[in-house]
This record gives sequence, structure tokens and C-alpha cells, in this order.
Amino acid sequence: MVSRRKSDLLSNLPDCLLVTIISLLPFKQSVQTSILARRWKNLCLETTNLVFKESEFVNLSTDTETIKSKRSLFVSTMCQWISSFTGEVIESLEFSLSEPVSFEKAIVSLTEFAASKQIKNITIDFSSPASRKIDVIEHLVTLMHYQNTKFDITRIFFNLIHVRNLTICSFLIQMIQECEDPMEMHDAMEARHLVMKTNLHANEFVGIKIFLNSCPELESLTFHMDTTERIVRVSMPLDPKAFWLTNDTYACLERTLKLVKIKNFRGGPNELHVLKYLMRRGLVMEQLDLYEAKGLNDDHRRLVLTAAEEVQKNVERGSKHLRITLHKA
Repeated sequence: MVSRRKSDLLSNLPDCLLVTIISLLPFKQSVQTSILARRWKNLCLETTNLVFKESEFVNLSTDTETIKSKRSLFVSTMCQWISSFTGEVIESLEFSLSEPVSFEKAIVSLTEFAASKQIKNITIDFSSPASRKIDVIEHLVTLMHYQNTKFDITRIFFNLIHVRNLTICSFLIQMIQECEDPMEMHDAMEARHLVMKTNLHANEFVGIKIFLNSCPELESLTFHMDTTERIVRVSMPLDPKAFWLTNDTYACLERTLKLVKIKNFRGGPNELHVLKYLMRRGLVMEQLDLYEAKGLNDDHRRLVLTAAEEVQKNVERGSKHLRITLHKA
């Protein structure tokens, strides 16, 4: 009786409210609503917030063949869904896939779909799950795999030019460097808010500068420190300190970038090199927020405090209005 009453309540709701409810469900569950009743058949194709997560389809603790099969099912289901989409407006899109190589065509199709719907909030995440530990041998095999695979991401970013809120992963930060003349690869991006999931590893430094150059209207920049990210390309050895002591500057640093955040801040040397560069070259910066990483021991917490104090007291500032805040975990 209770179940029937709930069903009747849902049936009495207008389609616009049902679409809103479905938009809050994970992708797999939203697709499953199409079998509830004839009226529900196409409602999932009108959702406004799209979240395509590999983890809903793939259990990475199973055997390799099963993982490949489930991953292919996930990607094909996603492609079928976007080809059947009937809605007019999409507010946000989130896509995560731990192994993007071999699915370049599908990824480009997804970004083309995003461009056609003028989606302004997009997250693209090719990270390896934090719970999955990668041993040395697997890491070397993965590195060789990416070095020998032509994964051209130029077309992906061409389709993201008009995105206002963009979240990207270390994979994209590294691989954008493989593009021919990446500083001139497309028109300026319109991103106002950029989140980078990164290690601030030396392999990512050039990619970070490419994005600073490509986003002349950037207002906020967030580094989300993620220690599980893979290194997928080999770069020439460089001195991190010397790299960030450069006087290179970009339009966003001179005119628009007001807020910088580092989440999971640990006070490491590369974090400090990047921060010092941004503080020195950021002429209109107003706020720097450092969010202490959780679960640190006493020694690591002292390192965070020491690093925050150095940034606060001993670093040249390009903006006299800059405020620095350390947020305790």
C-alpha cells in the first residue's frame, strides 16, 4: 500500500519536476527509470545535470577482461544516451574514465555534444581511483603505453572553448603538452573558473602554463592536490625552482585572476614554487586560500604551518590587496 501511494504521488508530479528528480540520480539509475512506466521512457533523456562515471559500471578490483568489457559497456551506453538526448538545456556535465586511450572517438563525441548544448560547467577526469594502488611495474607499462599512443587532445579542448567552469585532471595537463605548438592550438578559452586535479609534478608544469595562457579571463584557479595521479609522459629534466622564477606572465595574471586555492595543501617545495610565481605575477590577486590536507601527522602539520608562514611573510606580492588564509583540516 505504501509503495503504491508513493508511486501515485510521483505519477501526479509534472514532467518538469520528474526530470529534476532524475537529474539528481547517478547515470546508471537515471537510465533505469525508463522502464518504470511508459510515461518515464524518455524522461531521463531530458535531464539537466549529466554525470557519466565509470565507477557505476566498472569494478576495478575484478580481472582485466571483465574490466575491459564493463568499460566498453559504459562508454557505449554513454554514447547511445547522448545520441538520443532530447532535452534543450544542460547545466553541467561530469565525465570520469580511468583509461581514456582507445576511447578517443567517444570522448571527442562527448565534447562535441557538450559544445552543441553550450554547457558551461564541465568536469573531465581521467584519474586512476584513489583506492587503486599502482605498483612500479604497472606504472612503467602504463608510461610506455601512453608514450607510444597518439592521443590527440586538441579536438577535445577545441570543443571546450566556451565552458565557463572547467575541471580537468593531471592526464590532460600532461598530454596537452604533446600538441604541436600548444600555446596557439585554438582560440582563447572563456573559462572563468578552473580546477586542476594535480600533483604539481614537474611533468605538469608546462601544461599549467599552457592553461594560464589559454584562459585570459580566468577569475579563480584551484589546485586540488591528488597524490594518486599517474605520470603519463616523459619530459626533459627541469629545475622546478628555476622554472617558476621566470618572468613569463599571462593576461589573466595581469587583469582577471583574483582567487587562488590549494586544496590538500602539504607545504611541499613544488607547491611553494608555484605559489610564489602566482603571488609575484598576479597583479590583481585578492585571496589565496590554503586548505590543509587531512590526516597529517604532527611533523607534516608543522611543515604546513612553516610553509604558510613563509608565504605570508617572505614572498614578493604583485598585488597589495592580497590576503592569505590557512584553513585547518
